[in-house]
Amino acid sequence: MEKEILPEALHKAIEHISKLPGYGEKSAQKFVENLLKLPKGESIDTIRALLDMLNKINPCKECGLLTEHEICNICSDENRDKSIICVVEESFDAFAIEKTGKFKGVYHVLHGRLSPLEGITEKDLNIPSLVKRAEKATEIIIATNPTIEGEATSTYIYNLLKNKDIEISRIAYGLPFGASLENADTFTLSKALEGKRRI
Repeated sequence: MEKEILPEALHKAIEHISKLPGYGEKSAQKFVENLLKLPKGESIDTIRALLDMLNKINPCKECGLLTEHEICNICSDENRDKSIICVVEESFDAFAIEKTGKFKGVYHVLHGRLSPLEGITEKDLNIPSLVKRAEKATEIIIATNPTIEGEATSTYIYNLLKNKDIEISRIAYGLPFGASLENADTFTLSKALEGKRRI
């Protein structure tokens, strides 16, 4: 009955948005409501920006960071120390760390974290290329989020790399357990980087 009352265009928009991770039907409905409340020109600009993003953004071929280029600005920067790799779950975690200005190495984006309950295994993550990159590294800093899944991912990576001649550290808990890097403030992230510990 509800589907008959709801205009088909609205139903389709909500259905597609609710398929995004982290979005349910209610949050998808709120997104659509807010978009429709904008002046039409602004909402069209928003949709055009999203289309532009989909056409231009891709993962860096070296580290997986979201970029408009084949190789991201960090990997192509000759001043970055490529022997130090900071492993993060998502690109926005790396962007948050960059704001601190404290890290001068490069990143490796996993594009997720281990989560058996969601059916996410090591095969779904950008792990094989990390093992390959680790061959030329002197230090790996694991900066997965301080959650149960983040810890499981950290432990998995540590076990993969522990027999290599490489220093492995875990980002310190200047961050509260259960928090995400992209939502942390710059000071907290700076302290977390400074307090990284060897695993």
